[in-house]
Formats: sequence, structure tokens, C-alpha cells
Amino acid sequence: MTVNAHSDANTQQAQSVANEPIPFVDLAKFHGVSLDDLYHRAVMLKQKNCLTEGQLSKIAASLQEVQDVLDQSNSGTFVVRQARLSDIDALCNMVNYWAQQGENLPRSREDIIRNILTFAVCVKDNEVLGCACLYVYDTGLAEIRSLGVNPMIQRQGQGRAIVDFLVHRAWQFEIKKVFVLTRNPEFFAKVGFSKTTIDALPEKIRKDCEHCPKFDRCDEVAYEVNLKYH
Repeated sequence: MTVNAHSDANTQQAQSVANEPIPFVDLAKFHGVSLDDLYHRAVMLKQKNCLTEGQLSKIAASLQEVQDVLDQSNSGTFVVRQARLSDIDALCNMVNYWAQQGENLPRSREDIIRNILTFAVCVKDNEVLGCACLYVYDTGLAEIRSLGVNPMIQRQGQGRAIVDFLVHRAWQFEIKKVFVLTRNPEFFAKVGFSKTTIDALPEKIRKDCEHCPKFDRCDEVAYEVNLKYH
């Protein structure tokens, strides 16, 4: 896994924005909800006669306005979203590129397709610039895997954005711990992870390492973040 972090100035600015108050009565209700989710929820309420046609139209118009504002703001920048089947070729190329560099384990096209819902991608102008997946173990822990960014556009925040997206997804799933095995500990330290040891990870997780070609000469270190819930 190879990725570079934001500059400290960009990180501080992002944290400042994130700490600003949000004008929602109950923000938790909106975590992980897309504009599409909101619209379909409104349609369902309309079908149950819980909303009038006028109220549905007002919601649709408001959502369109939000989308227009976001589109204008995102012009020329990257966004992180759930991976789609149409991203498969780009995902395979990205994962296999970093596998060839010895930074990730190789994954077959079939494996990536089967696990498409675990992947997030960073996209700009319809081009996939980076990816990673969130693998959930039966112990209830989660691992960030297959993290990689286009080598031509690193140091622009794509890696951090992907990690933040997946950590937030883990929070939505009420996962208590997310960990990563990495050769770039400085990056994960900057994005809120703390160093741990591979031996501290559950036996099943350590057993997965047996399939790695570098099993006998592992040069990765383990980092983790513990998620809190109120």
C-alpha cells in the first residue's frame, strides 16, 4: 500500500471546517444517507400517502438545488464514493499496479467483482484516481486493504479522503476497530491511527498473512483506530 498525506495546512483547514456546527436538529439521521436515498425515502412516503404531491415536488427541488451546489463546488476536484461495476477495469489496474510494486497483494478480477461493495474510489472527471476496500472479519474488526493512488497525482489528499470515507463507513457499521498493515506508517499516524503490533491482532487475521509472499520477511507495521459511539 502506497499513499501520501495532505500537507499539514490542508489538514488543519479540513479539521476546522469539520468542527463547524451543522444546521441539522439530528445530524446522526443523515450519516451515510445519499441524496438518492433521501429522494427514494420521500417517494416511499408519497406512495404510503404520508406526503402530498406538492411536498414531494418541494423535496425533489431542494435535493436538486443541493446537487447543483455540490456539482459547482466539486468542479475540477475529486470526490470519494462507493465503487460501481463500471469501475472494475480501473480498480483492477490500480490494485494490480501496486501489487506489482510489492505494496499490495494481487487480487483477481473475479475477487474484486465479488467484493465491489467493500470498495471505495476517488474520482475526478470520471477517472478513478485511487481506491481501497474495507474488509470486515468475523471477529467484528475491519481492515483497510488494497489502498492505492495513481502515482502521477499523489500528495493531493486522495489517500486521506479514501481512508476517511472507509473509517466513516466502519463507524456506520458500528465497528469498534479498524486496522491496516502498511509500509507507510507516517501517513496513518497523520490521519489518526495509532501503532499496534501484528501479534496483537486476532489469530485469524494473522493467519491471512500466511498467503503473503513476504510472510517470512514482513516489512509492514500495524496501525489501528478505535471508533467510539455515544
